Amino acid sequence: MGLFRTSLLVVLSCAVMSVQAANWNSGTTKPVKVEVPIPISGLTGVGINSMALWSGASRVSTADQMVSHLSSLEAHGFSHVVLVSCADWIVDLRCKNGISKERIIAFTNAVVEQTNLHVVLSLKGYDQKKISGKNISKLQTSLEEDAVTQTKFVDTWALLANSFKNIGRERLSFNLLNEPEFELPQPSSRKRDEWLSIASDAVEAIRAVTPDRVIILEGIGKSLFANRDKSGYKYSSVTNLIKPIPYSDIVYGFHNYEPEEFLQQAKYRSGVVGRPHTEAVTKAVKKDAARLTEWANKNNVPVILSETGCIGYVDGKTEGPKNPEDCGLFARDTYDAYVINGVPVTWWALEKEKTIYLRDGPGDKVWMPAKRIPDEAIFSGFKLNY
Repeated sequence: MGLFRTSLLVVLSCAVMSVQAANWNSGTTKPVKVEVPIPISGLTGVGINSMALWSGASRVSTADQMVSHLSSLEAHGFSHVVLVSCADWIVDLRCKNGISKERIIAFTNAVVEQTNLHVVLSLKGYDQKKISGKNISKLQTSLEEDAVTQTKFVDTWALLANSFKNIGRERLSFNLLNEPEFELPQPSSRKRDEWLSIASDAVEAIRAVTPDRVIILEGIGKSLFANRDKSGYKYSSVTNLIKPIPYSDIVYGFHNYEPEEFLQQAKYRSGVVGRPHTEAVTKAVKKDAARLTEWANKNNVPVILSETGCIGYVDGKTEGPKNPEDCGLFARDTYDAYVINGVPVTWWALEKEKTIYLRDGPGDKVWMPAKRIPDEAIFSGFKLNY
């Protein structure tokens, strides 16, 4: 393991982080411009996550199908696509649909070679179970607890760096881990620093092969920097989940699904449906963006909202918000609060219930709508082409 990790572990703080939340209506509500720009143009603007190399529902089984699956994104105006990829093979678990590191490498190469999209390769655990109300993956449990798994994780990134060493930084970047967990019984400064130590070793392994590769780093607690409880923000500071590490060209990634009561509307998920977009949603988006942009400027780092999304409208009764245009209004809020202020946004996801296309029916089991008809409200909100 790298020297940074060794020195970091010596000074780890064992104090449990405070979860006292400030009143979510207090403080700055207007985002400010991020002072440190994203270091490559391909990560700016609006991008989208694809689950084709992760989901058990994936209908993509060849490299040609993968390229076809993503080919319309350029014409729509997306700047980047994130290939969220199952990495359970690191702990000797089988990924669904035959997804392997060999397939991930081949499919990523195909997308880089046959599109002009900036491609982000991201690793994610798939096999999971609910513990204390939280979805916890077996990969990440092992990553937190087992030194052998930590070594294999770093070695995996060294292998991937070698596999893509001839691809320029403007075409490909890496996201080390989608939604780092380290959250049982709760996130803490010790857990945060343990994850940053592992991540730093992975950065060193990548940079030993490709020194200029841009890397996205997400924080513990699934990097949900704006999660709320009854009194306000769950975490007193964004720094509870992540802090900068001493490497250049690191973009700090964050996820946000607040206001949850608006974004997660489905009987199978929240049990609540048919709530409309309101001015309160707009205010919450601005409030959260202000929290993130202020943290970025305080720490002099670039940031990306690497995951957000809205369950699409179906009928306003069984699933989705009240009105067909409501998710589009949220997209508009997000664009105005983040993208205009220098924070790129990546939508979850191209597929399933948060797709950018009009949905054919309710439920989270539908892989893709039968007809890929752009949801004009979402496309208009993000200033995309349709």
